[in-house]
Amino acid sequence: MEGDESEQKRETEKKRSRVAEEGMGSLGWLTESTIMPRKQRSIEGVGPSSILDLKAHLYRSQQEAKNLSSSAASQEHIRAKKFTHKGPTNHFSLKNSGVDDRAHRDKLELKAINDGSVSYAALEKKAELYEKLARGELSDEEDKEKYCVDFFHKSLSDNISDQPKEPDTSPGVSPQNEYESNDIAQQNAKPAGPGRTSMTIDDDERKRFIREIHEEASQARVKASAVKLRREEQAVARREKLKQAYLKKLLEKATTAKTDQQ
Repeated sequence: MEGDESEQKRETEKKRSRVAEEGMGSLGWLTESTIMPRKQRSIEGVGPSSILDLKAHLYRSQQEAKNLSSSAASQEHIRAKKFTHKGPTNHFSLKNSGVDDRAHRDKLELKAINDGSVSYAALEKKAELYEKLARGELSDEEDKEKYCVDFFHKSLSDNISDQPKEPDTSPGVSPQNEYESNDIAQQNAKPAGPGRTSMTIDDDERKRFIREIHEEASQARVKASAVKLRREEQAVARREKLKQAYLKKLLEKATTAKTDQQ
């Protein structure tokens, strides 16, 4: 019995020594495991120092990644965040610079047009220009003439139309005869179409109308020529006044120069 026990002890000691020799090279082997560990294989060029270097490099790279993620103010992080798009880009939604400003200006102009302020200002300016032209305050020279309306004749016709018309008291025609002639003319009116009538006018009345128009035209010509002559005289007087002022200024300069020389 003692011999058997001694043999068992020797075998167990051999196993322990063999396991100890093989277990020195095993990594992560648990004593509770029934699987025997494999023998460590040697790799050329890889030693304990190289493993430490790899661990140090891995730790360094992890620290750099952590620093980059924590520093949100870095340019790389901002640029990468700026150009990240969650969905597909819609080219129709992109706008050029100044589109919003132009749209705002267009809205203001459209609002002014709808309110009528723009047209009202233009009408006021045009009415003021017409009044100045009718009064003869603007220049009538050929190079500065920018209008196509005879404002002198227009103002004269307005003045004549404002005057009350006197009844025609010619010695040969009485008011009763005039009324009778008007009644006869209305009776002789013939329909020329739907809603239209052609009136027969006396030759004497036509001649009288032509004579009045001729007299008004001659009066307007006389008045327009008088206004133009007066404006020419005013222009000559203005030029003469400027000439006298210029000569006076030259004389003052000459006298001051003489006094300075003395």
